[in-house]
Amino acid sequence: MSSTPTAPSARPRTIAIVTSIHPDFDARIWKHTKAMAALGWNVELVAPWTVRDERIPHNVRLHAFRRVVSRPARPFVIPVRIAAKLLPIVSRCDIVHFHDIDILPWMSVLSLVKRVVYDVHEDYPEEMMVREWVPNALRRPFARMLEVGQRIFAWPIRNIVLTQPELDREFAGSRYRKVLIYNYAALELADGAADDYLSRPPTVAFIGSQHANNGSELLIEIAARVARVRPQVRFIASDRFATPQIRESALARMQELGATNITLIPNVRPHELMSVLNRATIAIAPNLRVKQQIRGAHNKTYEFMAAALPIVLSDLPRQVESVGGSGCGILAQPEDPQTFVDAIVRLVDDPESARQMGLRGQAAFRERYSWESQMPRLLALYEAALGGRG
Repeated sequence: MSSTPTAPSARPRTIAIVTSIHPDFDARIWKHTKAMAALGWNVELVAPWTVRDERIPHNVRLHAFRRVVSRPARPFVIPVRIAAKLLPIVSRCDIVHFHDIDILPWMSVLSLVKRVVYDVHEDYPEEMMVREWVPNALRRPFARMLEVGQRIFAWPIRNIVLTQPELDREFAGSRYRKVLIYNYAALELADGAADDYLSRPPTVAFIGSQHANNGSELLIEIAARVARVRPQVRFIASDRFATPQIRESALARMQELGATNITLIPNVRPHELMSVLNRATIAIAPNLRVKQQIRGAHNKTYEFMAAALPIVLSDLPRQVESVGGSGCGILAQPEDPQTFVDAIVRLVDDPESARQMGLRGQAAFRERYSWESQMPRLLALYEAALGGRG
């Protein structure tokens, strides 16, 4: 198991972590925040969050601003609200680490006077090609605009965090300091896994966002087929759809195919996730074989491993590496729903074997796939940025 490194300096340093749109206690933002606080850094967290019962570490200060709901208003209102929170504290920050492309132009200007790190969560130009809210005729022009704009505004920033190797081509050249930080889950997640696997009723969990490329339509087909051969198996799936129209379409499809074994559950915050996974005996990730999904290192895979659940998932490259290499699940073909059904039936019919698969996954997660294992590289980037080293 990877241990958390010691703080890089005797003098406590201060980092501003900024997000413009991520939801309350988003997994990547919050584990980044807590990890830096645990290392002894002072953290100034600027986010559109509402604090309720969560415990904030003593060296983290949340500077919350009101979330901008209207998509057309975001480019104009978000920078103003972030500036109102960030500018009064920026002078005491050693580094500003931001997580969203919509504030890239403003952070590019800030990088002229302050060390800034740009966290590139995904292939944004490629995302424009599949976003439901972007009209088909505008997707390619928007993607090209993002591609060019990202290169221009990232140039003065220099310090780049990537979440997948393919993003490296967007920031080619010796100008950039780059580090690859996979979106693994935090070790503490595994501590909440319950040790009652064999007493649970057979339940398949899907916790991803609900959209076509993520396999939502495929999931309904799989559940309907499972209902015909193993009617006792239940499915629980996140009630997190991109639009109300997509949700209505999914409910209609469930009714049409007879997938009455699917229960939609409210989306939970990261620290509540294990309460959902502890209800399941099998995890499923039926991502489609499209570029956006093939390139991704999907956080939910590592959350399933932390929960010691056997996983049935699409045979995409990174999932072949992590799940196939760890022997903690069964790979299926997203072009053929029956391969998922057969895998689920196999695990339901042999719960002890399924349990052992899950335990192998949890062991691999602790040894190789935790967020903490990524922290030394992130700290090295910060040290290079602060010291002016390449």
